[in-house]
Amino acid sequence: MRKGYSIIEILVVIAVFVVLGILATQSISLSLQSSKKSDSIVLVKQELDNAAGSIERLLQTASYTITSVDCVAENATASVGFRDSKGARGDIACLDTSPLNFYGSSTDPRIASSSGETIRYNQRYTSGRIQITNCSFSCYTQNSTTYIDFTVTANAKGISSGEGATVTTSKKIYIRPSGRR
Repeated sequence: MRKGYSIIEILVVIAVFVVLGILATQSISLSLQSSKKSDSIVLVKQELDNAAGSIERLLQTASYTITSVDCVAENATASVGFRDSKGARGDIACLDTSPLNFYGSSTDPRIASSSGETIRYNQRYTSGRIQITNCSFSCYTQNSTTYIDFTVTANAKGISSGEGATVTTSKKIYIRPSGRR
């Protein structure tokens, strides 16, 4: 009698290792995909929060705010204007974003501001690393207090839909009573 393994025993061992290899590969793939999704959510959330904070500071320190809506929440607009404490004009806009694409058809949707009487949106609040899909300002009054609601939706560029996730941020910005014109 010879000692050794039969071909069936060897095939069974190989099959077990193949199954274990497939399971390990799938586990690693899912882990990497989850990590990319988490990283993209953090990136987008951080950029949107920074933009919303900057916009809030600009509007809260404005001597007055101009919106193209009559303070009706249903009338969302892509921009809001203001005058700073020295009377200089400023504007904040959602540039080239859907569905309120008032500023052209660029392939670089972004949130930006302009200062001075000539409107040139040269101060970016979001980088080219995120894709803005929706952005708007809405004005409303609640208990005799005026607010501008800034809402933006975005996702990370260069990330597939399975790896990325859409993030929406909304900021309720208080407008001083004497600040409405």
